Amino acid sequence: MLFDRFHGNPLFLKNILLVAMMKRIGALFLILLLSVSVDAQRKKVGLVLSGGGAKGVAHIGVLKVLEEADIPIDYIVGTSMGSIVGGLYAIGYDAHTMDSLVRCQDWQFLLSDKVYRYNLPFSEKEETEKYLLSVPIRKKGGLSLPAGFISGQNIYNLFSDLTVGYHDSLDFTQLPIPFACVASNLVDGKDVVLNKGYLPLSLRASMAIPGVFAPVLKDSMVLVDGGISNNFPVDIARQMGADIIIGVDVQSDLKTASDLNSVTGIIDQMTSFLGIQKYEENKKLLDIYIKPDVTPYSAASFSKEAIDILIARGEKVAREQWPELMRLKKKLGLAGKPVIRHKKENTLEVHDTMQIRQIHFIGINDRDEKWLRRKIRIKDDSKITLDDLHQAIAELYGIGAFSGVSYRLTGGPVYDLELILKEKSTSSLNLGFRFDSGEMAAILLNSTITHKDLRGSRLSFTGRLSMNPYVKIDYALGSTFLWRFTLGYMFKYNDLDFYSRGEKTDNVSFSYHRAELGLTDMYFRNFRLQMGLRYEYFDYDSFMFSDSEHNNISVKEDGFFSYYGIAHLETLDKRYFPEQGIYLRASYALYTDNFFNYENVSPFSALSLDFQSVVPLTRRVKLLPSLYGRVLIGNDIPYPYWNCMGGMLSGRYVDQQLPFLGIRNVEAFDNSVLVGKLQFRYRLGRNHYLFAAANYAKQDDSFFDILGGDDIWGGGLGYSYNTIVGPIDFMFSYSNWTKNLGFYFNLGFYF
Repeated sequence: MLFDRFHGNPLFLKNILLVAMMKRIGALFLILLLSVSVDAQRKKVGLVLSGGGAKGVAHIGVLKVLEEADIPIDYIVGTSMGSIVGGLYAIGYDAHTMDSLVRCQDWQFLLSDKVYRYNLPFSEKEETEKYLLSVPIRKKGGLSLPAGFISGQNIYNLFSDLTVGYHDSLDFTQLPIPFACVASNLVDGKDVVLNKGYLPLSLRASMAIPGVFAPVLKDSMVLVDGGISNNFPVDIARQMGADIIIGVDVQSDLKTASDLNSVTGIIDQMTSFLGIQKYEENKKLLDIYIKPDVTPYSAASFSKEAIDILIARGEKVAREQWPELMRLKKKLGLAGKPVIRHKKENTLEVHDTMQIRQIHFIGINDRDEKWLRRKIRIKDDSKITLDDLHQAIAELYGIGAFSGVSYRLTGGPVYDLELILKEKSTSSLNLGFRFDSGEMAAILLNSTITHKDLRGSRLSFTGRLSMNPYVKIDYALGSTFLWRFTLGYMFKYNDLDFYSRGEKTDNVSFSYHRAELGLTDMYFRNFRLQMGLRYEYFDYDSFMFSDSEHNNISVKEDGFFSYYGIAHLETLDKRYFPEQGIYLRASYALYTDNFFNYENVSPFSALSLDFQSVVPLTRRVKLLPSLYGRVLIGNDIPYPYWNCMGGMLSGRYVDQQLPFLGIRNVEAFDNSVLVGKLQFRYRLGRNHYLFAAANYAKQDDSFFDILGGDDIWGGGLGYSYNTIVGPIDFMFSYSNWTKNLGFYFNLGFYF
C-alpha cells in the first residue's frame, strides 16, 4: 500500500523527503548548539612554554602529542624560545610544520649578523674577516661598545617572514589562539607581559639574551630575555583566564662547579638562579607538568643531531603522560569529539608572489631614499617574491651603513612595504693579529672615520707592526653606489732576503713610498673597475750579496709614475674555505719616469691575471683550480718590478709576489711567469679541513716562448682549523726547484 502511494504520488514522496531533511537539519543544529554550549561552558586550557634557547625545540615534540590527543589550547604563553614556538602556534602553525621549519634553518647564520658574502660591496669584502676586534666610534666622539654581541638582524627577519599577515599592530588576545610572551625590563628588573603591538618585535624582545643579543628599545623600556625575571610564566596564563594549565619546562637543572665550563652553561645557570623563586611558585599553579630530558644540551645546541633528539624527547615525555591527557579530555567533556584548530593559510614560501602597493623607507632622509630605491630594484605597484625581498634587505644591510634592516608588510592582500633602517656609526677602531712561521707576529691597527654613511667622505689610517712594517692613509669621496675618488699614501720599510733555488743570495733594505689618485666604479655588486695614477719611490739603504754571481745587479734610488687599471670579479661565498664561486682579477700598469716614457725610451708595463674557482664534488669535497701569472713587457725592467715567486700568500712582501707551494721564500724569476694550481679539500666536521695541492709553473723572458721555458712543480699536504680568531694552518710542501721539505704554520686572519 505504501509503495503504491509512493509510486503513484510524487508529491507524497516530496513531502516525505522534506520532512526527513528538516529532521536531519534540526538534529545537526541541535548538535551544533550543544557543541557550542559545551565549548562555552567547559574550562579553558592554557599552555605555558618555558625559555631555554635551543632546548625549546622540545616544545614542538610535546605539541605533536597534544594535537594527537586532541587537547584544545585556549591560551598560550611563552618566554624566550617558548615565546617563539608559542607565537607561531598561536597564529596557526601546527607542530609538524614547525618541526620542518626548525630542521631546515641555517642556525649558524640566523644567530649572527652575517651577510652572505655575495651581497657585500667590494670595500666590505676586503675588510671582512680581517680584524679580530672592531669597536665603533660615536659621531660625537669616544668609543661605543655594542649593546649585544649580536644585533639580531637575521633572526628578526626570519620572524617577519613567518608572521606575514600579522605585521600590523595587533591585540595578541585576538589571535586565533590568545597569546602573550614575557620579556624583562632592564630599567627596573621587572617582567613585562607583551600582549599587543608588533608580533615579530615582541618575539625578538622575549629572546634577547643580555650580552648576546642587543636589547629591544620600546617606549621607555630596555627589553631583554624574559627568562631573567619569569622564565616559566604560568601566572600570566592564569591571569589571561586559563582554568587548567599545561606547562612544558625545558630549563636545565642547576649545574655543579665541574659543569660550569662554557659561556652557554653559565648563562643557563644565571637564568635559573635569577628567577628561581618565581619558577617554584609558578610550578605550583600547574595542572599538568611536562619536563623533557634536555641533558646534556645547552641554549646554543642548534646542531641537526641535537634538534632531532630534543624534539624526539619532547614527544616521548608527553606520550608518557597520555593517560593524564585523556583524563583531562574527559574532564573537559570532549571525549570522542575532534578539536577544530586554526591553520595559517597565508604562509609565504620563498617564491610566492605578493602585490606591493607602496614602499616606505623609515630611518633615512629623502635624498638617500632615492639612491636606495635604485639599489634594491623594487618598485611601487609591483609584484615581488619573498626571495626578492630577502635580496633587497641583504643588499641594504651589505652596504655597511646600517646596523639593522628589517621590514613590515602591512595591510593585505595588497601590502604596503616598510623598510626600517637603523643607521650605525661606520667610524671604527679595528685591531688584527696573526702569527706565522714566516714573519712571526704581526699586528694590524686601523681607524676609519666616515663623514656620511651613504654619500660623503671616508678617511682611514692603517698601520702594520711586523718585520716589514707600513703605515697607510686612504681618503675616499663619493657615493656608495656609483663612483668614488680615492687618494692614498703608503710608507713601508722592507728588509728582505732573496733566494735562488732555496739558497739565500741577497738581502735588500729600502724605504718605499707610494702616492695614489684613483677612480673606482662601485655600481655593480660583485664587479669593480679601478683606474688611476700612481707614484712609487724606492730609497735603498743597503744591498748585500752572499756571492759574486748576483752582485752585478745595479740599483739606485728611483721614482716611477704609472697609469693603472684593475678589473675585479668575485662571487666567493667565503673569504676562507669557500664552498662556491669564482675570483678573477686582471690588472695592467704602464710605468714611466716622467708621465710619458722611461729613461727617454718607451715605457715598460706589467700585466697580471689571477683566477680561482671552487668546484663542489660532494658536500664535503671541493676541487679548487686556479691559474695566475705576471708578464713584464719591455726591455731592461728595473729591479723593483722583477717577477717574484714563493711563500703561501700573494703580495706578502712585495706587491708582485706570486705564491708557490714548495718555494718557501721570495725568489726572482724571468719576465713571464705562469702558474697553474689544483687543490683538493676535504671538510672534517664543521670547521676542520684536510687538503692536498699541486702547482706547476713555467717561466721565460718572452711570454711567447714560455711553453719552452723552465718546468717548476711542487705540492703540499696540510690541515686547517677555522676558528673565530682566524684559520689555523699547518702545511708541508716540496718542489723540484728547491728540493727541500718546507713547513708553514699560521694562526689568524690574513693581512
